[in-house]
Amino acid sequence: MFLDTGNILEIARNIKLGIFEGVTTNPTLLLKEKEERFQQINKILEQDINLIFVQIVGDGKEQLKKDYEKIQKINTEKKIGIKVPINRDGLELIYDIKEQDPEQSILGTAIYSADQGILASLAGCDYIAPYVNRMSNNSLDPYRIISQIRTFIDDRGLTTKIMGASFKNSNQVIDTLMAGAHTVTIPPDIVEQMVHKELALSAIQVFHDHEKQLDQWIKR
Repeated sequence: MFLDTGNILEIARNIKLGIFEGVTTNPTLLLKEKEERFQQINKILEQDINLIFVQIVGDGKEQLKKDYEKIQKINTEKKIGIKVPINRDGLELIYDIKEQDPEQSILGTAIYSADQGILASLAGCDYIAPYVNRMSNNSLDPYRIISQIRTFIDDRGLTTKIMGASFKNSNQVIDTLMAGAHTVTIPPDIVEQMVHKELALSAIQVFHDHEKQLDQWIKR
């Protein structure tokens, strides 16, 4: 799993769970932190993470390429992946990057259809991110789309991994994984939903209460 945030405190808190491979960000998440974009990225890189995906921005292929080149200049030993929107400009840029640097990790974003996912996997994306909740809000079936993409990837022996994204509740996360996504990127509020279950907390409290009663009985 990946943690979808640009907030330093949330990263520091949740990375301790030991379940996250890294962090994904985007301009919207970074804007919330009210810091200059590259300053915030550097702060994230100071955290105990091995991989961060940074979304490249720009109007057209050339601007996207220039932003990619800026990201490449970040001085760090951590691994920086890039998020590229899957449209014509994005696909062309992915081809160019993979030709120059096959080891560059690329996450194809803004996936709303099976054909987008198929093109992104053929282009050489290491990950692709179907936007689950956004698809649902637009009367699209995200789980069918994810299943179709997964079948295509598996049947052809491709290495692309599906990283589900855009969630509003933990049920969407589970349904996405069951539909065939290899992994997901989830925001901190969804992490809380998954970690803190009222029934589980109640059961744990009962165990604590019974342990105290047992200690009292032994001391008599």
